[in-house]
Amino acid sequence: QGSRMPSTTAAPVARFGILAAMPAEIAALRKVVTDQVEHKRGEVFSFTTGKLEGCEVVFGASNVGMVFAASAATTMISEFGATKLVFSGVAGGLLAGQSIGDIVLGASVINYDMDCRAFKYPWDPSYQLRLGETPFVEWAHVYPADPELLKVARGAPPPAGAALSEGRIASGSKFCDTAMKAEMAATHWCHLGDPACCEMENAAVAQVCRAYSVPYLSLRALSDLATGDAAADFNAFCDAAADNLLPIVRHVVRYSPSS
Repeated sequence: QGSRMPSTTAAPVARFGILAAMPAEIAALRKVVTDQVEHKRGEVFSFTTGKLEGCEVVFGASNVGMVFAASAATTMISEFGATKLVFSGVAGGLLAGQSIGDIVLGASVINYDMDCRAFKYPWDPSYQLRLGETPFVEWAHVYPADPELLKVARGAPPPAGAALSEGRIASGSKFCDTAMKAEMAATHWCHLGDPACCEMENAAVAQVCRAYSVPYLSLRALSDLATGDAAADFNAFCDAAADNLLPIVRHVVRYSPSS
């Protein structure tokens, strides 16, 4: 019998991945990326490749929630060659003194839905799992931002009228209204290092990126606050808050170290 050649798959082009949850969160990005080619995957996913600030990029809106976000991040990495990934979107502020439109650079991310505190390792029953900690995986608790991406983001000029700060971002499967944010101060936020904002995707993407050793950074603009009407504010200010992130995203893509 003749020898069989091993199958080979061409490596994808190395790209900078930019992910959001909702189409409104990438609307401004769509206006500035050149050479766009759209790639449909399944019923809900659409990824667009192109160039931004002279770099090859892939961007898309995963849809809301951690399952969609994790799947989209995995596809960006495995199929579209994302060697770095930034998540850009809106979030609900949790701290006093914040304003709508302010930007939080995610110094770290944690999943407040992951709660295995009642579980004990049979080989070490004295060990107490923490809120946000995934058992059996040593590093799966707090997901710090890639230090180089965070350093570059710190140097980005914030949009006029928006404050730029760093903080922890808490992810889960709840849209937290004002009352819920207040209630969770005692049940969740105090156990998570008093996060700056909450949202519904970042921890999943951060965990996927950590699993694939892909540098990751979370960028969130505040669409609602710890006071006021969270749902009404989100609907009124989501688009404008998301647009505040475009200069930060462009700066990070342009000035981040080459892979």
